[in-house]
Amino acid sequence: MSIWKYSDQLPSPPPEKYRLSLGEGETPLIASRSIGPSLGLKHLYFKLETVNPSGSFKDRFAAAALSHLLASESKSPLCLGTSSGNTGAALAAYSAAAGIPCILAIVDTAPQAKLSQMLAYGAKLIRIRSFGTDPKCTSEIVEKLQSLSTELGTLCQVSAFQFAPLAMAGVQTIAHELAVQLPNGINHVFAPAGGGGLVLAVARGFDSIGHPAAIHCVQPEGNDTIASALRNGDLQASDCECTTQVSGLQVASVIDGHESLTACRASGGTGHTVTDDTIFAFQRHLAEEEGIFAEPAAAVALAGAAQASASGQLDPDSHIVCLVTGSGFKDTSSVERMTKNQDAPLVDSFAEFESLVRNEI
Repeated sequence: MSIWKYSDQLPSPPPEKYRLSLGEGETPLIASRSIGPSLGLKHLYFKLETVNPSGSFKDRFAAAALSHLLASESKSPLCLGTSSGNTGAALAAYSAAAGIPCILAIVDTAPQAKLSQMLAYGAKLIRIRSFGTDPKCTSEIVEKLQSLSTELGTLCQVSAFQFAPLAMAGVQTIAHELAVQLPNGINHVFAPAGGGGLVLAVARGFDSIGHPAAIHCVQPEGNDTIASALRNGDLQASDCECTTQVSGLQVASVIDGHESLTACRASGGTGHTVTDDTIFAFQRHLAEEEGIFAEPAAAVALAGAAQASASGQLDPDSHIVCLVTGSGFKDTSSVERMTKNQDAPLVDSFAEFESLVRNEI
């Protein structure tokens, strides 16, 4: 039960001994019980990437990345990469499983919970000021990291097709799984985007198996590198000054944006931008109405689908999948925001407990 179930459709290391897995993939697809009906959508589904080993879809990337690194048979194997959070946690986990040192250049706005998770796996972290939020700085750092990786005889682990196509192929298995889980067809898939790698992977995955679905790119308004360009008919994505507070989607540079734009448009999908406040609201809706504990970035796809539905862009009878990409445990500050002004009172007796219960019903 891993991404290697689809090894015959992936650029996987030939000897199976190099195929590393912690049980990633084969994540559940569940039908919406509350939000879908409230939006007038009869067939809304959530793909729960939250249940992957380190808590996000990036485990698919890391499993492929470390497998290819092992297959390179480097004399001094080293996992050297970048992260705003989830990629780092995944690379750190799989590096630990592989017995390989992991050193990561970290976006300076990464949440502490994600940093703690990386550190728990034994990774070495170095935060770089303005990395992730400033496009020029971000591009320069990634370029220099590639050069350093080559000098050290290792692979540069950046979760984007532009830098690590073999590893990103592991993310395409989301599409393979969805095609099996909804064999009668999928009309729309909504995916969050920072640099565009996830959107591109899903589009390529569906294309590779001849399973048509419109792939929609959803971004926070404060990191709009792809979505508006896609919606407005532009031919290319563009860098931006990142202002969103949504961790994981703070990617000011285009990276996979041009290719994502082309792939989404070819699939029949379009772009959607949503405000941070809307994203935080849907994070709460997922928890309170569906029992799905997601970080803000993982609620972005649903926010986009809700907006598209409200503007009449979706047929109520369509089969729609929203990718829920990361666990709520990834961003504790967002959980604190969600539960602000709520309390767990301490009582001295069951009688007081009973009284409070009766007041609630």
